[in-house]
Amino acid sequence: MKHLWFSLTEVSLSLPFLEEVLLDKLILGDNKLDVPSLEYASRNVVQVELSSLARNKIDNCRCKVEQISEADRPIYGLNTGFGSLAQVKIPNNDLSQLQANLIHSHTAAVGDSLPLDVVKGAMILRANALANGYSGLRSEVVDLMLMMVNCNIIPSVPMWGSVGASGDLALLSTIAGCMMKSNEQYDVFRLVGGIWLSETAEKAFRVSGLKPVNLLAKEGLALNNGCQVSTSMAALALADGIKALRTWDIASALSSQALLANSSPFDARISIARPHPGQIRQSNVMRALLKGSKLIDADKSKIQDAYSIRCIPQVGGAVRDAINYAKNTIEIEMNASTDNPLIFDEVISGGNFHGAPIALVSDLLSIAFTDLASMSERRTFRLVTRNLSGLPSFLTSDPGLSSGLMVPQYTAASLVSACKVLSHPASVDSIPTCENQEDHVSMAPISAWKLRQVVNNLSWVVSIELLTASQAIELRLKEMNVNSSALSESTLKAFKTIRQIVPFISYDQPLTPHLDKIHRLITSEALFDDVLNLWDDPV
Repeated sequence: MKHLWFSLTEVSLSLPFLEEVLLDKLILGDNKLDVPSLEYASRNVVQVELSSLARNKIDNCRCKVEQISEADRPIYGLNTGFGSLAQVKIPNNDLSQLQANLIHSHTAAVGDSLPLDVVKGAMILRANALANGYSGLRSEVVDLMLMMVNCNIIPSVPMWGSVGASGDLALLSTIAGCMMKSNEQYDVFRLVGGIWLSETAEKAFRVSGLKPVNLLAKEGLALNNGCQVSTSMAALALADGIKALRTWDIASALSSQALLANSSPFDARISIARPHPGQIRQSNVMRALLKGSKLIDADKSKIQDAYSIRCIPQVGGAVRDAINYAKNTIEIEMNASTDNPLIFDEVISGGNFHGAPIALVSDLLSIAFTDLASMSERRTFRLVTRNLSGLPSFLTSDPGLSSGLMVPQYTAASLVSACKVLSHPASVDSIPTCENQEDHVSMAPISAWKLRQVVNNLSWVVSIELLTASQAIELRLKEMNVNSSALSESTLKAFKTIRQIVPFISYDQPLTPHLDKIHRLITSEALFDDVLNLWDDPV
């Protein structure tokens, strides 16, 4: 099955990230969703359905709601107002209008549309949460959300409006509004012939044969409670961050050889003496990538390497440990019930909608991936600096007349500086809402959006290192009067793949097109195809 990956900088409108080919089926309720399966389903045409077990859980819970709703006493989420209006009892004959009012009034997000993979992922995650059978809505409502996914009808959801407590209310309400009658007020993107058309939800439903629903008691709240938009964004960014980490591994190994690094920092005994699992894994990866290299340990006069080489196991290892922690947290959240209230044998109010788990790990990952970008940029700087690399200034044979690879390092510095700003944690912020009933909020969507930007920046920084390291290797091989077989087996394959699309830079020319080609090589994962299979367990 073909797997598609696309630039994180592309947003919404003309994004052909789905093929009109049935590739697979995803059943919700039988198996636990993980990050890879969500990424695949969000970026490909995959039919998504409820399992029979999930359908029975949903229907049984709905029966409880109908029974409870007949009571005269106020029950939050079923027959009361919301937030600070929870004390207001709503008459039974107004409960359907209450749910419609909830969705319409909470549709208040603004700004550019979220990327379609994020919105599609949020729809799948919301349906998966509802499949747990604690939310109290009808299975036909969940079916309608999944039919939208299966018909490639993805709501246009403005980016800004959620503080990540009571969930991504404004964002999820925008999705829910597309499912309701009077949905001509809501816009969607519909995939037709490989092109995304912008339409009203009413038109998209009509031409696709979908029927909007009237929401009944509890159903609006079941649709808009939870941090599924934040979780989708964090999960997809993590998936892309793991790809960037793999590329960082390859770039690290190429730069190490171009700089004639010592092998001692990657000795297994060093990492065993400080046995963080990530450090041990990173050290193993580096030894595998460098196996057979004639450039490593070639400089017999060198005592130690700079930290950007010597500490690759420690920095990359710490990032790997952070990824493992974050992945576990995100996957728990992907399969969790996040409504308030939840329906058991009784209705219980709580705070599962609060986005703290996603906010905290998104901020952690932003810091971790920024550290990778920072170290990558330092290696790029070292490669183009004559007195640090021993190679010609800016890796050009005619410095002065030619500027060579002077300015890509500037670009990397710009990207890394942006990453540092984006690494300021949003999770430590809180602006109270709802008459101070919601007095501590998570800012999870802001944390997740920052993470997506950091990962995108990292992929460009590593693209710059790959361009620079490849240029440096050619100059080093010429200096040593050896051919490319002096490289390790696995990095030789990566080097040849890069050279197929970007030749040696022998004269000054626009470098942006070359960086674009390398970036596309990374994001298509083609670079990994020719490298030793080191990433069955990616982190």
